[in-house]
Amino acid sequence: MSPLAKSECRICEGELTATDDVILTECHHTFHRSCAQKRLDTRNKSDCPVCHQQSTVANALSRDTAATITQSTEDVDDLSENIEEDSDPMIPMDSEKSTDTNENCWECYECSVSNAESIKRCQNCGKLKYGISSTIHEEVTNEESASKLSVLGSSESITSASEAKNKITKQNMESAIESDEQKSLDTKFSHEGAKSSAQSGVVVYILDLPSNINDNIRLANLIQSRMEKSLQITPIMIKCYSKLNAGFIYVHDNQIKNRLVDEIKQLALDPIEGTSLISFRDKIEIISYIVIDKTNEKKNVILPKADEILKRWIQINHGERTSSCDQVNIQFPNIYRIVSTSFDDSIAVMSNPDFLINKLLAHVYVGAQCRYFEDLPKSITKDQLEMAICDLLGIKILPPFSLHIELNKQTSNACIIAADTARQCATRDVLYLDGKSILIKDNLAFRLLLYPLNEVHDNNDILNQKIFDGQAKIIEQRRDKLILEISNKEVYDECLRFGVLRIGTKPILIIENYIPLHDPEELEIDADVWYDSEMIHYKPDIMQFIANLDHPIFRYKWNADAWLQQFQKAKSSNFTTDAHSDLSSDQTRHLLQMTVMLNTIGAIRKKVYLINDQQIKLNLDSKLKTIV
Repeated sequence: MSPLAKSECRICEGELTATDDVILTECHHTFHRSCAQKRLDTRNKSDCPVCHQQSTVANALSRDTAATITQSTEDVDDLSENIEEDSDPMIPMDSEKSTDTNENCWECYECSVSNAESIKRCQNCGKLKYGISSTIHEEVTNEESASKLSVLGSSESITSASEAKNKITKQNMESAIESDEQKSLDTKFSHEGAKSSAQSGVVVYILDLPSNINDNIRLANLIQSRMEKSLQITPIMIKCYSKLNAGFIYVHDNQIKNRLVDEIKQLALDPIEGTSLISFRDKIEIISYIVIDKTNEKKNVILPKADEILKRWIQINHGERTSSCDQVNIQFPNIYRIVSTSFDDSIAVMSNPDFLINKLLAHVYVGAQCRYFEDLPKSITKDQLEMAICDLLGIKILPPFSLHIELNKQTSNACIIAADTARQCATRDVLYLDGKSILIKDNLAFRLLLYPLNEVHDNNDILNQKIFDGQAKIIEQRRDKLILEISNKEVYDECLRFGVLRIGTKPILIIENYIPLHDPEELEIDADVWYDSEMIHYKPDIMQFIANLDHPIFRYKWNADAWLQQFQKAKSSNFTTDAHSDLSSDQTRHLLQMTVMLNTIGAIRKKVYLINDQQIKLNLDSKLKTIV
């Protein structure tokens, strides 16, 4: 079989061979005669399946003589010579915007300046080597070259086909090769295909790509198949970026775009289950997360503000547009959510996701998802959480930088940033840890602090206030403070907007956002809170605290394991740490003993203490007095 005859019937997607009975339409597309006839008989479709030119298939079928894909060696040789001498058979591109073929440099699509191959952005204008438009153009150029090589290579092996019933003319063969031999490197093309997408196509963005498919070609073909079968829409081009959780489609006109964006909006890639819903958008917003590495930094490191992160992002990406940047949660101040409206930015960051800001190392998790765990066991570690997530996904080891776990020991909460393969865990509701189920949440609980309470305030009256809309429940009351959990974010935001609550003629209550980190009664006495950060600055004498009974040390929770660990460390013969560099072993032990006494005073004042997370109330004789 002649190599020249290798092409595809776009109806059955089978190979067209030299012996097949085929038809050639007026628009120069080739199909099996049987496929075209069946399509006409069963579906009453007489148009071209590729370019949809009306009646072309019916006209081709009505001809008496069948066409076969053959050609004499002489004709092919002539055709090869013509292709070498003439311009490319594909649509010509503006020479100013063509990609330089020099293997050591590339020409900027925007300003035509030549750049070294290793440079990803133009040194003159800052444009990416591969933006959306330049990526499309490169695919077009590759297809043109592939078509040429296919024709030139075939001329050496074509045998005489004089016995063929009808020869396809030189002009028809050239057109057939143009339309039938070209195939996208990524996906399927139709009608004008890659030739005209950069000039005349209308872009529609795709969001929410399924996290369980990492093959971009498979994704693109799946989307094309579903669009053709379910929507009767044949796109010009589809490009998917599974790591970005996004992609884009080129369609023929704004009417199709508006139908996808405004009417259809979503498409199920799994029509039976109705799962894997992709979304069509007219604008792109790619959500990424930036994590500042605090592993080797000091305890009191000053983290950059969100606007500093945004400014640095724009600087790195040469002024590309970005819509917003904010901190994900005050409990995790080193994690930022950034929303980019530029595909170019996100593609560039994928190749170099690390940068420095204020001498701190930052890593970008592009197209990632953010989820939370609440009320974790106190002894939980990052490694245990990662192993549980691997078990959830059914894999042994996660790819590097596909998952970040930030654990807040004080609040017993964790934040996970899941990218790439790990993004699948963001679609689950529950994580199993040591046989116990832990909810995977989109947000941490919305909690409010109300104060100062007095004897005239009734808790039920507070909960029944209209401002809470039945969405509040009491978490805990601490003397003159009430902690509420709100189940609706709109109600929560409304409460914070007003900031006060008045019930009849009773004293006004202040409403504030409740932050466990700012509440001493939520914190345990451990290395982070006390031993390595505060205790070392005091003398081993309780009298300096008695003058200020509101000091947080009297309200911290006791952690026996943490105290014992510190005491054993102080007894060690090689006792030395950066935190205790100026303290002797004896001084440290005296400070630890002082800590026990201070906590005891706090328990007596609160008339309650904890043992194994169980609260024990003290029934103290009111006549007894503590003498210090």
